[in-house]
Amino acid sequence: MATPDRKVIEMEENRGSAGYIPYQPAFEQMLHYRNFTVPPGHPLYGIVSDFYQFDSVSADGGVCVIPDGCMDLLFRYGDGTVVKTLEGYHRRKVMVPVNQIGSAFGVRFVPGELANLVPMQSSELIGKHAPLTDFLKRDPLLDRMDELQDFEQRVETISAYLIKLIQNSRDTADIVRYWTDKIIGSRGNVHIGELSEDTGYSVRYLRVLYHRYVGVSPKEFCEIIRFQHSFYEYSLQKRANKDFSLCDFAIQGGYYDQSHMNKSYRRIAGALPGKLFSEVSRQDSVPPVR
Repeated sequence: MATPDRKVIEMEENRGSAGYIPYQPAFEQMLHYRNFTVPPGHPLYGIVSDFYQFDSVSADGGVCVIPDGCMDLLFRYGDGTVVKTLEGYHRRKVMVPVNQIGSAFGVRFVPGELANLVPMQSSELIGKHAPLTDFLKRDPLLDRMDELQDFEQRVETISAYLIKLIQNSRDTADIVRYWTDKIIGSRGNVHIGELSEDTGYSVRYLRVLYHRYVGVSPKEFCEIIRFQHSFYEYSLQKRANKDFSLCDFAIQGGYYDQSHMNKSYRRIAGALPGKLFSEVSRQDSVPPVR
């Protein structure tokens, strides 16, 4: 299964949340990392962002994770056992333990879409993980995932399972998808009051829906998306050894000024852009085209 060119996806007009590809540099540096980005026209486009897989050779390892707004379905393979969990995203940069020798296979959902397939309150999963059996019944396709080792076969099998779930699910509130598209399409640079005026719904109602489907308030989600785009662009500039003004960079990224950007980075990642880049990026690793 060939991975579609991320640049092609980036060039699609008005892609909004459906084409959102989170940046997780530490994941992309894991051993034998593989990724399949869901392309336009795929039955899961707009629901799943991508599928990924990596290997772990140590029971004492970990991976640095930065906020991206996406919930994951994760399978951990090792010692003849398979652990299946739903993973909530983190509001701050964290080191997530990878304490099982073997492989991990994940499904990364578009923000707000997992709650459409699984009976859950997304806000209760933020920064946590829970057994898949707490939310979903046993299914032959899920059982088959226990035996598969090939990445493409895992993608095909879990895709068939998710498509079956979609056929039996209710549709995510259209208003949530509309607001999420606006936030991601603007790279987090939209005022919540504007979203309220666009739709006629109150800000309070917007917050309730967002905690149900996305897990955090619209304002915090905006900050996460702004940070995601900012740090990705910062990484590109640094790897290309380009000189640039941090003040201009901050303003171009939607921050009021460099101080505003620095405060956001400290709050989300506990570090300024340069230090964060050093912490999560290998100098010989180039970010994929988005």
